[in-house]
Amino acid sequence: MTTNAVDLLQQQQDNLNQLMGLLDSELSAFKNRQADEVYQIAQSKNELINQIQQIDKSIAELADLDHLKTQDDFAAKVEQIEMTLAQVKSKNAINERVIRTSLNNVQRLKQSILALKNSDAMTYDKQGQAKTQTLGKGIKA
Repeated sequence: MTTNAVDLLQQQQDNLNQLMGLLDSELSAFKNRQADEVYQIAQSKNELINQIQQIDKSIAELADLDHLKTQDDFAAKVEQIEMTLAQVKSKNAINERVIRTSLNNVQRLKQSILALKNSDAMTYDKQGQAKTQTLGKGIKA
């Protein structure tokens, strides 16, 4: 296996490990309601995902890729990367569920507050979300 291929696979593994760490940090920050930190982590995740895509593209463009795929050590490293990727996807799915649940709870709370605030002026938009509408301070004819 060429050193370029070894380096690329190691970089890919390192990036996936970093992404797993970011996902753990994201979940912790979200649980602790640290919105700024969640935003920073999301930016870091995007940068890391772009790096992963670039490395994946570089691996796909290796001149001797077909030959490398037949080698046991290359296949073992790729399998390890795929296992790490599966773990990343699982953690990402967990974070997504937590965030969606939290957003749904916030939406229900918002609708409850709106209902209490102006129950006589409550309307619904096209998506079925509650909103209040005031008709102004009065009608002058």
